[in-house]
Amino acid sequence: MRFVHGFISVVLWIIAIPLLVVAAARALPFDDVVPLPHLVAFTPWATLVTLPLLIVALFSRRWLLSLLLTAALAGYVYWTAPFFVPPDTSTAADPADPGTVRVMTINALYGRADAESVVHLVESQHVEVLSVQELTPAFTEALTDAGLDELLTHSLTVPVADSPAGSGLWSSTPLREEDQLDGTSFAMPSALVAAGGTDVRVTVVHPHPPMPTDITTWRTELVELTEQVHADDTPQILAGDFNATYDHAGFRDLLGSRFWDATREWGAGPAVTWPEGSQVPPLFALDHVVVERDMPVSDVVTMQVPGTDHRALVATVVVE
Repeated sequence: MRFVHGFISVVLWIIAIPLLVVAAARALPFDDVVPLPHLVAFTPWATLVTLPLLIVALFSRRWLLSLLLTAALAGYVYWTAPFFVPPDTSTAADPADPGTVRVMTINALYGRADAESVVHLVESQHVEVLSVQELTPAFTEALTDAGLDELLTHSLTVPVADSPAGSGLWSSTPLREEDQLDGTSFAMPSALVAAGGTDVRVTVVHPHPPMPTDITTWRTELVELTEQVHADDTPQILAGDFNATYDHAGFRDLLGSRFWDATREWGAGPAVTWPEGSQVPPLFALDHVVVERDMPVSDVVTMQVPGTDHRALVATVVVE
């Protein structure tokens, strides 16, 4: 009997330790040290496991473990619950309203995404601004052949062959004051887009991923992006593969007191977008539409696109 009791304790602790470690990593105000960026990404999933484990620990009278799990669960709920709280006005905005912008972002995986599927989503979702990452010359041509230029007649593209560094921006209205963010490994083009009577700067976002051997580049590029967007007083929308979830401190630093993550603001739960198209279901919300805090959002959804390991993310942004 004592052996069984001890065995159960060992099993509970083996399961609990990773959950406690993730909670401790999430509580830190920084994430630029290996393996913190990779641990905190599991925060939403750790929340789901912690509750049943706490119940088992309580019934088993493992009081120290129960206390630690209670503290971890309190943190998880505090960090995750806002994703499930809809805004005061949760009525979907009308994409046809001139003061709204329907935005879509998709990582094309070295240009391997199915171009016809992307164009179909643009048409069926009434997309007015499209952000594409990992854009190649061949994929740019495929999008044109599939009819994208007939739906979104204005574009700013920086395609790069055989590389994830390319990006592109398409719009149904003219793009003005075109620009390119400095100090990044991947192209991040931006331009002004008119929404009703307001000019909004839309930026295609794609910082370097947090590779275990090169966390510094990831963190540096997030900081560079943060500094540049906060230095611009123009109303902004950022759309792309941020290679970070809301649980990453670097992403929250980028939001600051100025921006919202559209998915979190819509309150329908985390929009997991990666990895897609494999035996492993999407686990992480790496793709985001980020908006000014005075821009309500609605109808934030993810969509499957064959050929890429990311889901597309679509959101309606009310600019005015």
